[in-house]
Amino acid sequence: GMMVNGEPSLTCKTFVRDLPDKVRIEPLENFPIERDLVVVQDDVMEKLQRAKPWIIRKDDPPEDREFTQSRAALYKFKQYTMCVNCMCCYAACPQYGLDPDFIGPAVLALAHRYNQDSRDQGKSERLDILADHDGVWQCSFVGACSEVCPKSVDPAAAVQQMKVDGAIEWWKQKLPGGKS
Repeated sequence: GMMVNGEPSLTCKTFVRDLPDKVRIEPLENFPIERDLVVVQDDVMEKLQRAKPWIIRKDDPPEDREFTQSRAALYKFKQYTMCVNCMCCYAACPQYGLDPDFIGPAVLALAHRYNQDSRDQGKSERLDILADHDGVWQCSFVGACSEVCPKSVDPAAAVQQMKVDGAIEWWKQKLPGGKS
């Protein structure tokens, strides 16, 4: 991703013929510049690892089988698998621009993908990280991340759903005998 005429864009899918006569290409906003149009994404990659974007299981798979999933279960999170890590959402996110400690839209959307996966058992483990101070509660719900996504992923919706999930998880832990 890069800034094209001031807007975060997936430049490999942007055609010059569709743009006005003057085209300005810049590195993505909200990232340190490594060189020319290349930005440093180390911060986001570190946050991605903290979010544990993989299936977490507490039990072993059934013998001679895999953990299966229905088509309906897949459709609950399929849109979040479409992210290509272009980082346009981070360039559009005013909160990430103001507070680089904010985990950010792509990481939260990918974590939500695994939280919605029927084969995963790591939701509460992830929510401990994602529903913390620099996680979902830092999002001010401008929605710019979803507007600029070239793959129609909706990180803003994922963040709002995780706010609900985080609140439910918090209350479960506060109620008598409510360990999650």
